[in-house]
Amino acid sequence: MKKTLFAILVALSLVGCGNQQKPTEVKCSQRHHTKSLVLYYSQTHVTEKVAKLFAEATSADLDSIVPVEPYNGSFTETIERCQKEMEKNEKPQLIKPMNVDVAEYDTVYLGYPIWFGVAARPVEAWFMRFDLRGKTVIPFCTFGSGGLETSVAALRRMAPSVNILDGFGIRSVRIDKAEEEINEFLIRSGIKPGTVEEIPPFGMKRSLNDEEKAIFDAACGDYIFPLGTPVLVSSRTVKNGTEYCYVTDCKDQDGKPARSEVYVIVSNEEGVGPEFTKVVR
Repeated sequence: MKKTLFAILVALSLVGCGNQQKPTEVKCSQRHHTKSLVLYYSQTHVTEKVAKLFAEATSADLDSIVPVEPYNGSFTETIERCQKEMEKNEKPQLIKPMNVDVAEYDTVYLGYPIWFGVAARPVEAWFMRFDLRGKTVIPFCTFGSGGLETSVAALRRMAPSVNILDGFGIRSVRIDKAEEEINEFLIRSGIKPGTVEEIPPFGMKRSLNDEEKAIFDAACGDYIFPLGTPVLVSSRTVKNGTEYCYVTDCKDQDGKPARSEVYVIVSNEEGVGPEFTKVVR
C-alpha cells in the first residue's frame, strides 16, 4: 500500500518558476456574456464548496455528477478501487440523467478533486460521454498537493477539439482562501470585470539561504508525503506577501532521481505562517 500511496503523490502535479518587483494593478475587460453551467463531482464536499462559489460568482446554473456506485469508502479504499478500475479500463457509470441539458450552455465550469494526478474518474467518464465541441470548458479542482496542470493536459488529450482553458486549482486545506482566489481568477480570465494586481515573474533561481530553508520547512514540514529536498529558490512580491518557488530534488514513481517545484507564500499578515500552496512534478 506504501507503493500505492507514493504513486499517488508522484502523480499529483502543478505549474513553473520564473524578477522580484512590486506588483502593479491591471484592469481586465469582461468577455461576452454566455450561458454558463457549473458541473462538478465531489466525494468529500470540498470540491462542492468551490463549485458553489463559482456558481454564485458567475450566476451560473449548478449540477453535479453522481456515480451509480458511490466512492464513499476511506482514502485507501477509494485508491484501491480506482487502481482496479484502471487496470481493467473500467469507467464508473452515472446514476441518472442530469438535471440540466448541457447542450444549452456555451460555457461549462468543470470541477473535480485530483485523483492520480488527473480529474476524478466520475468526471473523466462524464467528459468522455458528452460532445463539448463549440463550448468553452473551464476546469477547477481541489487537491492535496497539486494536479491542475496535469489534469487539464489530460482533458485536452481526450478532447483536442474542445476549447479548454487553463483553469483554477486550490489545496483542500486552503479552502478558506477559495472565494478571494476565485474572484481574482475570474477577473484575470476576463469573465468578470474588475481590477487586479499584475503578477510579476519570478526572479532568477538561486541557492537557498538559511532563512529560505526555514520558510520551506515551516510550510512543508508537516505534509504527509515527501516533497523532496530544496536546492534552489526564486521569489516574487505578490499583493499580500512574498511567493517562493523552490526546486527540490526528489524521486519519481519508479524511484529515479527527479525534480519538482514547490510553491510557498509568506503573508504580510501578522501571525500567519508560511503556506505551502502547490507542487509541480
